[in-house]
Amino acid sequence: MEEILGFCALVLTMVGLVGLIVWFCCSIVERIVRMRRRLKSSRYDALLKENRRLKSFLADVEEVSRLREVYYPQRSGRKSNNVRQNAA
Repeated sequence: MEEILGFCALVLTMVGLVGLIVWFCCSIVERIVRMRRRLKSSRYDALLKENRRLKSFLADVEEVSRLREVYYPQRSGRKSNNVRQNAA
């Protein structure tokens, strides 16, 4: 009878240790997954911010280009003539 109780205690101890090891490994994997998600999210946010900045810059450049054509139409013609003369 004592041998059976000793064996049962050994089995319960081993099952408890295996459960503890599995829990520890799962918690490590869960933290790694959370960290990767957070990093991806921060990278995505940074890319969105950069995209907005570049779109704004492009809009400003297009606006300046359009205003130059409106206020200085002669200059754009001169430049194209100079380019044609240099090409020839």
